[in-house]
Amino acid sequence: MPSTELWNDLFDLTGHVAVVTGGAQGLGWGMAKGLASYGADVVLIDVKSDDVNAAANVLSAETGRSITAKTCDIKDRDVVEQCIGEIVATSGRIDILINNAGIHRRVTPVDFQQNDLDDVIAVNLLGNYYMTGAVARQMIAQKSGSIINISALGGGLLGLGRGGSIYGITKGGIVALTRDLAAEWAKHNIRVNSIAPGWMRTPITTALQNDPVRSQKVLERVPLRRWGDPKDIAGLAVFLASEASSYITGVTIPIDGGAANTIMLEEIAPTV
Repeated sequence: MPSTELWNDLFDLTGHVAVVTGGAQGLGWGMAKGLASYGADVVLIDVKSDDVNAAANVLSAETGRSITAKTCDIKDRDVVEQCIGEIVATSGRIDILINNAGIHRRVTPVDFQQNDLDDVIAVNLLGNYYMTGAVARQMIAQKSGSIINISALGGGLLGLGRGGSIYGITKGGIVALTRDLAAEWAKHNIRVNSIAPGWMRTPITTALQNDPVRSQKVLERVPLRRWGDPKDIAGLAVFLASEASSYITGVTIPIDGGAANTIMLEEIAPTV
């Protein structure tokens, strides 16, 4: 006998507490707004105090949800532990973690500064690892949670070159981390997934967007022929955070306008 239950609350995040790192701008801001729009109370974490406080005030006014700002340098494990401890003490739980904080340094493998290598790995890989472990301790105790890691098209799914190998190391590591933690924590009802964004309109890509030649070359690789927007990633974040994806874990999902998995044959061989 088919169920007569209505499934109109699959995306409802009311009562959920979400933590979003790098939440003061760009993709973090977009995902935080998406979560809040579906009822979640959100804690924005960023290393820049003024920016994250301003972002929290705006997001609270726009969504009517409880939005908290926390200043935290995720490179420092002790600081991360203290930050998450304060959130748990105040909120009582953490249901969603989005590991979005990241930096990029474009260097070549044969000519790089040690501090570039150290900084990118410290933020993109180790910092996210510290954050994940601290939050998972609470999720294990409450026997539920959804962790969403942010990888990237370059490094996470594709090799793009262009001096991005250090960045690629970290984003590929995020994909591996996602798989392993999904296997390790499924018994605690914790799901771990990853999003691999393509070319998105964020502060990190401003110079690329404003260069007509380079921007055109980007769009030539995107079948949908446009840049992505923070709003585009928000829907996927809500899906992965909610009951709508309750049987999905350990996967990395591209959100890239088709760039990773589509070959545009009409441009390569129009007669085929």
